[in-house]
Amino acid sequence: MRAGALALAAAYVLCVLPAEAQPPATPTPGTPAPGTPKPGSPTPGTQSPTGVEQEPAPSGILPNVQIPGVLLPPRGVLDFLYAPPAQGPLSLTPSLAITEEFNDNVFLTHSNKRSDFITQFTPGVLLQMQQPGFTLLSGFNFTAEIYAQQTELDNAANRMNLFTTVTYQATPGVTLSLTDNFAFSRNNSNTATISGVSSGRQESWSNVLAPSLSVQLTPRTTWRLSGAYTLERFNSNNGSNSGSNTSSNTGSNNGDSNIYRIGTGLDHTLTPRLTFTAAYDFGYLDVQQEPTAYNHALRVGGTYRLTPTLTVSATAGPSLLLTDRDTEITPSANARVSKQMSWGSMGVFYDRAIGTSGGFGGLSDNQTFGGNISVATLLRGLFLDLSPRYSITKTTGASRTNSDINTLTVSLTARYQIARYIGLVGGYTYLHQTGSGNQTGSGNGNIGGTNGASNNVDVDQNLVTFGLQFGYPINFY
Repeated sequence: MRAGALALAAAYVLCVLPAEAQPPATPTPGTPAPGTPKPGSPTPGTQSPTGVEQEPAPSGILPNVQIPGVLLPPRGVLDFLYAPPAQGPLSLTPSLAITEEFNDNVFLTHSNKRSDFITQFTPGVLLQMQQPGFTLLSGFNFTAEIYAQQTELDNAANRMNLFTTVTYQATPGVTLSLTDNFAFSRNNSNTATISGVSSGRQESWSNVLAPSLSVQLTPRTTWRLSGAYTLERFNSNNGSNSGSNTSSNTGSNNGDSNIYRIGTGLDHTLTPRLTFTAAYDFGYLDVQQEPTAYNHALRVGGTYRLTPTLTVSATAGPSLLLTDRDTEITPSANARVSKQMSWGSMGVFYDRAIGTSGGFGGLSDNQTFGGNISVATLLRGLFLDLSPRYSITKTTGASRTNSDINTLTVSLTARYQIARYIGLVGGYTYLHQTGSGNQTGSGNGNIGGTNGASNNVDVDQNLVTFGLQFGYPINFY
């Protein structure tokens, strides 16, 4: 009752916010801006240095960084870092979302699940800048939560998200870009990890910093240089598990990791539809309680435009993992398919690289299948997005842990503009995770009371969210 009353009261306040302040008319803030990327949805097509437009990138990957293993965390229930259409060279959009969420497994446990209703307040701000040869998109928000039953979990900042992307065309043939994505959660560790693996309810955060450089050497040949620094942190003693099913914590955060990657490659246009790609990637993996690892990968492949709106790209090759304990050869690959439709876009991707198993630690061979369907123009003011993601993580022989985990995450979100500055938002997220092996000393503690058993890993969760979002675009001309 308290949570519902708070949500209704806040919604009424939003509806009567000053109507006198009437800035220049703007399109509905719920519609993604063409030509500007946003987290959690396909990144719109961009102009490559060779003059050939690149297709939108499916949700979860970075369009300007093609190194396997450089991914973003899976989508959460709702993505409030959307980009409203910019009406001038500089646009600032403050927003506030008031939502009610039902969580059928608050503590992400295998048995004895506990459900709860959660009232959420998400203030945020989005900055856009557009100049000839330069674009900037930066957004930040955080979520305060009030639990109806598990009141000890109330917090003013249970979630935080930051996304920034900058693109600068120094010359007609030289383009630089920088992307940074920060995700923090005290609720669902899977929404803050790159692999999407859940290690229970614990404080976890990740950051992906990825610069890239593209240089057109000849009318047909482009040289690419990109890098990425990915870090993940897990705090098993944050106190959020008070009174939960988490019976103990080890106190060791062996899931903490720092991964540095750099890649270079050449794209050579053979025909107007076909481009050949050759690339080399190097990775330095520093995982707590694991030996330092070095990763070398050679990839070849290409991009083929089947139709003006359908593009397929793929590269693959051997990957060499070197540690003081073992030497392994595994495949390294990435593949993307994108299709632009009259009502939106569709995209799928596949990625395979050496990484980690999130809060369970250890060096692992990760495979990720993902994609999304985005509907933006079917009905005025309506935006729909379906983003499934399936990951397979298998620890390598060089790892001191032994865990094989399969994780499925499906996120469906909807946004409908009901007034000039107010939109209805709703979402559903399904998490299903199974695993086997020994996760000794994992950051989630002794979930389920049997450390090393499969029920440390097996998790199911359903999240249903609905509410209102207020956004007020301020355009500077």
